[in-house]
Parts: sequence; C-alpha cells; structure tokens
Amino acid sequence: MKRRILLCFMVAGLTGLLSFGQAAAQDKAPIVIGAVQPLTGPVSIDGLSVVQGIKIALEKVNAGGGVLGKPISANIEDGKGDPVESVNAVEKLIRRDKVPAIIGCWASSATLAAMPIVKRNQVPLLVETSTAPMITDQKNEWVFRFTSHNDIDGALMEQYLVPKLGFKKVAYLAVNNDWGRSMANAVTKIMDKTGGKVLFVEYASAAETNFTPMLTRIKSSEADSMILTTSIQSVGMILKQFRELGMKMNVFVTSAIPAEKVIDIAGKEASEGAYFFNRYVAYAPPKGKEEENRKLIEAYHKTYPGKAPDMYVAFGYDAVLIMADAIKRAGEVKADKIRAALEKTDFLGLTGRVKFDENHHSQPRVSISQVRSGNPVIVYQLKD
Repeated sequence: MKRRILLCFMVAGLTGLLSFGQAAAQDKAPIVIGAVQPLTGPVSIDGLSVVQGIKIALEKVNAGGGVLGKPISANIEDGKGDPVESVNAVEKLIRRDKVPAIIGCWASSATLAAMPIVKRNQVPLLVETSTAPMITDQKNEWVFRFTSHNDIDGALMEQYLVPKLGFKKVAYLAVNNDWGRSMANAVTKIMDKTGGKVLFVEYASAAETNFTPMLTRIKSSEADSMILTTSIQSVGMILKQFRELGMKMNVFVTSAIPAEKVIDIAGKEASEGAYFFNRYVAYAPPKGKEEENRKLIEAYHKTYPGKAPDMYVAFGYDAVLIMADAIKRAGEVKADKIRAALEKTDFLGLTGRVKFDENHHSQPRVSISQVRSGNPVIVYQLKD
C-alpha cells in the first residue's frame, strides 16, 4: 500500500515537472508575426530587400531582450506581388500559423486583396510599401499604413514638377496595376492644376522587358519630359533603352524607387540626370536617427558589402520595430490588443515619424534627388 502511494506521488511529481517544463518552454517560445512579400517573380528584388530589413530589425530587437521578455521572429510567405498568391499567403499565416499580426503585402493590388481577409479574421495588417489611396480610404480598422499615399505624394510634388523642374508636357509610363494607375491619375491632376499636362499614359505589365515600342512613341510625341511609375527592374531597363534610343528629355521616377539600385541596373550614364522621389535616403536619415541608421548600413553591408540599403530595407526594418513597439505597449500577444496599440503609435523610425491618422495612414518624410555624376543628390526636402 505504501509502495502504491509512493508511486502515485512519484507519477504526480513527474507529471507536475512535465507540466512545469512545458509551461517554461511556452514562456520562452518566440512571438511569431507574419509577413507577406514577393520572394520570387518580377518584383522579388524589392520584396527581398524588405525581408533583409525585417531580419536586421529582428536581430536588433532580440539583442535588446526581445518583446515582453520573449524573442520575436517572423514567418515570411511568398506573395509574389500577386493578389491571389498574397491572399493565399495571408490565409496560411492566419489559419496555420495563428499569427497575431502581419506585415505586407508589398504591391497595392495584393494588399487590397488581402484586406478583407484580415478584417474578417480580425488580425492587424501593417502596410510597409503599398501606396494606392484606396488602402486607407476604405477605413479598414485592421489595416495601418506608414508608407506613402499616391494622392499625398502628388500634393507634395505639386510645388516642384512644373514650377521647379520644368515638366510641362509629360508622357507617363506606368505599370498596369492599382499602384501604377492610381499614381498616374494623381500626377495627371497635379499637372492640370499647375499648368502642365500629361499628354498620354503608356501602361506595361510588371513582367515587360521590351519598352522600345512605348519609348519610340514617346520620343515621336510632343512630350518634353517623362514620368515613370514601375518596379526597380523596369525603371532600370527603361532608362537603358531610353538612352539607347538617344532620348534626352527629363525623367522623373515616382514612388521612392531607390536611385542606387536603378543605377546598379541601368548604369551611371543611363541614370544620369534622372530625378527620384525618395522616402528614405541612406545618407540623409531623420535628425536623431544618425547612429541607428549607421548601424543599419553596417548590418546591411554584412550581406551586401559596399551597397547602401534602400527604401525597401528601411521600411521592412521600421515595420518590425513599429510592430514590436505596439506589442510591448499592448502588454500581451493578442490581435485586438495589438490593433488598439497600433492606433496610438508615436514612433520615430528611419523613414520618419509614425503617427496614424483617422484613416490609419502615416506619411513618411520625403525628398527629391537627382543623379549627378553617377550619384543621387537631394535637391529638395519636401517633408521632414
């Protein structure tokens, strides 16, 4: 009888130890957030830059003790910059991985497609790159954006395109998706308002590689300048083919396509003189963020020696820090608590001050640079 009682105590003790061990393991388990980025496909160069920023930020947060005493990690799914693929990725993160929050989905069309999914499942989505106005105009309470907004970009450019840069008769070449169409529409409005004119818009698919027919039509038109809204790869190819055709008109690249990466693709000669709308410039961080920016560049150099991190790296980096800050202020890893904390965000990142308005939009600091002697130089600071 004594032996049986002792055995029961031993089993109970062992069960208690196992339960304690499981609880301890759960206490140390990382906080896992989700991310959807184009890891493959025609815009993967941009998505992989966001991922690089996400990884650098995760290392920073975890080196500082993590969040709520736990390390933080990210499950990153390939949305390919495509609406269907991105919706599938978001559903997988919510249903399979049970993530409490998601960063994504890079492309505006992909983000717009994913928004009803996060609303239905009540999981906050932090938008790091998509610029279509409809994203925040819909006032989806589960969606927050801290990158730009095409209409706001247009308003900021209003003082410069015609009055300062002399873009009077514009030919517009844009990618045929929500981003390209909404940006072309915004710029057309500001050109009309300031005495210029968009003569016509040429739309191309995201996978297009031969822009010569479109450029030839632009060359033979009355246009004195050209505006581009498309991916890094496409801008690089357009500038190369532009120079090969002997075209000399002014070029303006919207939506913060990184000048440094375009120069890598097109070459210094083909990029010379082009203007770029910036949301982050590695050599000009916000005041007070110089040391943190230096450390980001240092971390980026470990993977890409001699290369400067671009906007996509900076937005991926800031996205993690904004999310980590919200989780910390929420006090627990629950989607509704994180959503509520995001609404009260007041965070200075490398892309500027983040405070969400009533539509859950926060505009980053922006500037205009020009490639001079093979290097981008800021010529106008629009919003600090």
